[in-house]
Amino acid sequence: MSRLTLIHTLLSCLILPLPTIADDYRRLDQGINWDFCGQEPAHNDLSAPTPPFPSRLTQLEADRMEFDQVGGVSRLSGSVQLWQQDGYAEADSIIYRQDDRAADLFGNLFIQQPGLRFSATQGYLALDEDRGWLSDTEFRLTTHNARGSAKLIKITGKEQSHYEDVIYTTCAPGKNDWSLAASELDIDMTEGWGSAHHARLRLAGVPVLYMPYFTFPVDERRKSGFLIPSISSSNRLGSELTLPYYFNIAPNYDATITPRWMSKRGLMLGGEFRFLGANQRAEVSGEILPNDSEESVDHGSQRRAFRFYHVSRPAPGLTTHIETDAVSDNEYLDDFGTGLSITSTRHLERVGEVNYRLGNWRLLGRLQTFQTVDETLSNSSHPYRRLPQLLSTYRNHRNPLGLTLGFTGEYTHFKHDSLINGERVILRPSLSLPMRRSWGHLTPKLSLNYGGYMLDQEDAPRNEKPDYFVPAFSLDSGLVFERETHWFGTAALQTLEPRLFYLSAPFEDQSDIPDFDTADLDLSFANLFKENRFTGKDRFGDADQIAFGLTTRWFQANNGMERLRASIGQIYYNDNREVQLTGSTEENPSSAVVAELSARLGSFWRTTLAVRRNPHLDEEQIDKGRFTLRYNTPKRERFNIDYNFKRDTIEDLDFSFFWPFGHKLSLFGKWKHSYLFERNMNRILGFEYGGRCCWKLRTFFQRYVANEDKDEEEESRFMLQLELRGLGALGQAADKAMQEYIYGYQTERH
Repeated sequence: MSRLTLIHTLLSCLILPLPTIADDYRRLDQGINWDFCGQEPAHNDLSAPTPPFPSRLTQLEADRMEFDQVGGVSRLSGSVQLWQQDGYAEADSIIYRQDDRAADLFGNLFIQQPGLRFSATQGYLALDEDRGWLSDTEFRLTTHNARGSAKLIKITGKEQSHYEDVIYTTCAPGKNDWSLAASELDIDMTEGWGSAHHARLRLAGVPVLYMPYFTFPVDERRKSGFLIPSISSSNRLGSELTLPYYFNIAPNYDATITPRWMSKRGLMLGGEFRFLGANQRAEVSGEILPNDSEESVDHGSQRRAFRFYHVSRPAPGLTTHIETDAVSDNEYLDDFGTGLSITSTRHLERVGEVNYRLGNWRLLGRLQTFQTVDETLSNSSHPYRRLPQLLSTYRNHRNPLGLTLGFTGEYTHFKHDSLINGERVILRPSLSLPMRRSWGHLTPKLSLNYGGYMLDQEDAPRNEKPDYFVPAFSLDSGLVFERETHWFGTAALQTLEPRLFYLSAPFEDQSDIPDFDTADLDLSFANLFKENRFTGKDRFGDADQIAFGLTTRWFQANNGMERLRASIGQIYYNDNREVQLTGSTEENPSSAVVAELSARLGSFWRTTLAVRRNPHLDEEQIDKGRFTLRYNTPKRERFNIDYNFKRDTIEDLDFSFFWPFGHKLSLFGKWKHSYLFERNMNRILGFEYGGRCCWKLRTFFQRYVANEDKDEEEESRFMLQLELRGLGALGQAADKAMQEYIYGYQTERH
């Protein structure tokens, strides 16, 4: 019985389901946790009896033994046990022939090795020739919680085996909800593939799929062939069927061809090529619909998309990144994209980057363009192209004086079809002295901020070479006070952390400078303590101001967990702010008040609140706010509320949940409503049913709009997915859609 590893080939493949378990087979399941349904620890294997001698040789033990010296035949009976270095076996009787080292095994066979158990009625093993057979076999894959049976197993070589009337399932004993059966099965572990004849997939005992012949990989090596198809339905595309075919071209690159049939659109052909090298990775994908049969399409009947992605590390510290996306028309993503994050995309980026790190220096070269796919945007709303952008940054804080030296330098050439074109040079050296202690910090900082421009003559309004130079000084300070207290009866530590941030920067007229990539900085608690009130580099704001912030935290004393954090702050201005992107000088003596709260209420509840109140508004002084409430338990119970408000821009309420009822049934749903546009944005209702370790059915119905600012009708979509653990998933990837729409949802790990 020596080469029991040969029998492990049975395990490594997609073999199939099984009859009801009898009392004779209970030992096969001893110690297996069928509720775990993943890779179980080794302790779930039964411990084989200790051999009589600590030796690597084959050892036999029985109640009775007869030895024929002339024929060299041993006959053992009565609780026969056989030990081999890689396994253990039991039988009622064994006939062992010493000359050819072969054994016949009879009655109540039990064979065990790491990760695998067998029972059989009869068998034969040629120990030196890696041959043998077992009849009427039951097996268990203890490390993957799978089981099966075979009428006959033939071991034809060390890595080759043949099976007749084989069945496989991952369902627990006595639950044959799904099974895969084949008349014949051949496995070649050397080549890493198997082949099945007359395979049938059965659900609840009813055959649902027949395959006269198919091949499959039996290890991590890939093999060419059809992948599992997916089916879905929507009112925009109609009924949908995809049938991918996978090409295993070489160990480090492959390809997939995906025909996608849509009843309302026609046949689309998609393809993907992937390459993986020692220091690089690339993906090329595309799809084409030669003739869109939708009558309302007015942008040409042929629809297509293309994507290229490549990253590499050709040398230490040097990385490259190339990524480009393109579609044939502005409606392509709305028509054929999946998921709201894709269909709501406004710009497709094409970028190429070279990044180099050398000590404290970082150097970046970039080419960047965009394809705008939102037809509601005017030409002036399209982003600028950077052709090219060269950026260098330096930061060093390891010096005897404790000073932090910083530098940012940039050259960018901006191009646009309808706005001012030009070149920009940015130089921003800085020097700071961080002084930090456990009870507080003090950091003075001086920065010099220069921007110089060369604008196209035809586009330049007045000055074709505008520039600015703004020195800025800041002083950041803070203290930390602590006291011991209690958090709902539990010992806790509370802090009180006041913070003052002074900023001074003189006024420099920048009205002749165009806006290439700059916007007003959105005011939040963290942004109270920034040097510049603008994002981008086309403006550096004048300032004479003090920002005040106050934070309190509650830490659980026994484990240091932060239970609550609350912050409030405001900026007080000593002078008007004259540097603006648009509009007149700001004269308000203070900024809006910003407050933030984050709390962990118990073990499962989380909540956050952010509010911005502008006291200088005449009405409705709350101009921005967000509230979230999360409930998340180890039992996969999920409950989320998200309210988001920004004056005249956003007012959404988002509610989602995933709730198990017992061990099999879970309901989930989502409702997102826009109060600003007075319409529902996304509605989902569905359920998940089935055992975690055997099969699971997911289905939901969805009504959604891709863009809230468009006056368009709701789309409908129906998704259905049947997951058979250990075999794959039939239908469309409903689990991936659920991860996108329901915050915190994760598919159970097997």
